Amino acid sequence: MGRVAAIFDVDHTLVQGASERLFFLYLIRHQKLDLFHTLGFLARLSLHPRERFRDKSYLRGLEVEETHRLARRCFLEIISPRLSPAGLACVRDHQARGHEIVLLTGSLAFLVAPLQEQLGAKFLIATQLDTNHNHFTGEIRGLHPRGENKWLLLRELSREQGLDLASSYAYGDHLEDMSLFRSIGHPVAVNPGWRLKSQARRHHWPIRYF
Repeated sequence: MGRVAAIFDVDHTLVQGASERLFFLYLIRHQKLDLFHTLGFLARLSLHPRERFRDKSYLRGLEVEETHRLARRCFLEIISPRLSPAGLACVRDHQARGHEIVLLTGSLAFLVAPLQEQLGAKFLIATQLDTNHNHFTGEIRGLHPRGENKWLLLRELSREQGLDLASSYAYGDHLEDMSLFRSIGHPVAVNPGWRLKSQARRHHWPIRYF
């Protein structure tokens, strides 16, 4: 039998809000995105709303190391104060039980890395970005951890690290986490909307509010 894991979504689960949206606003506030760049990005989102989670073009051309520094500052100043005390307590409870902590999120890996460090989470699955000559291209590298891809990436991690997903726990807030919930031993709906709440009740999954 492999090790038991506790898998946590980040946005609207451990963090009260959307971490990447907070970072986008942080970049604007610190004048790292000019008006033309920002309006062009928002226009693309309005024309292609289904791509809003995959579209990272607002980062195109930004220098990698500087953006990483800004992301860490954004985490400390804006995101960390939004961490849910109940969510953090849940993480600590699993750690006390010897469970491996996995952060599984569609947010940016370098933006969530400080949370991984703060929690002492062993694994982080998050959005990786392509770079070229130390600048972001605005393209995603590899699978985007959202919807079905969350399960595919977690399954790959479990095979590499010997995690027993049938005995593991998963915490998420969105209906798109259903493929993960159906494949994990102990799914928990956190702060669910009405559709996920309905599915949780149907499958007799616990519902928690962080």
